[in-house]
Amino acid sequence: MPQSATAPRTQEQRREQSERRMLRAAIGLFARQGYQRTTLGQVGRKAGYTAGLVSHKFGSKEGLLLAAVKRISRRFLHDQLGSAIQQANAAASLNNFIELYLREASLREGPMRALYVIMGEALGGVPEIRKPIADLNAGTRDTVARIIRQGIRDGEFNAAVDADAAAALIIGALRGMVMQHLIDPRRVALSPMRAAMQATVMASLR
Repeated sequence: MPQSATAPRTQEQRREQSERRMLRAAIGLFARQGYQRTTLGQVGRKAGYTAGLVSHKFGSKEGLLLAAVKRISRRFLHDQLGSAIQQANAAASLNNFIELYLREASLREGPMRALYVIMGEALGGVPEIRKPIADLNAGTRDTVARIIRQGIRDGEFNAAVDADAAAALIIGALRGMVMQHLIDPRRVALSPMRAAMQATVMASLR
């Protein structure tokens, strides 16, 4: 009897597939209705599993949140940035960061919307959201601050620039632009803003 061309999946592959499906389901629900209103049962049904299996995978709803935030941020902070911000000079690295950040909001609107909804909830009465979002914000600011410090060391940027303050301002501006786009994409397109944002940032650092 001829063997199937497709080898059976291993237990590890099945585990990874189920985890991906649950996280996609959770991110979709977070984008539509927020973290607070989402239940493990809803995530399970959307992914095709039971609430008990979701709980077993992630331990709790908070564990699911942490995994979802990590999944959303990993593609940008780790998978995409990488060599993009390891350019010959800090200006090129920072311009790439800005371009990738705005492009990500356009190409992956669903996950980005989920992240921004969760950020909004972190301001309210859901304490378990606050730390993962604060950690994500800190990591993003640190990435930009490192680029700015490199530019200062290399003489590209003004030595009087406060790298941490500048990074917070840059991330704040980018987040504000993306939030406006997610709320009103027809009137706030991100592509035309890229060059203006890059020029403004460079002018403020030199």
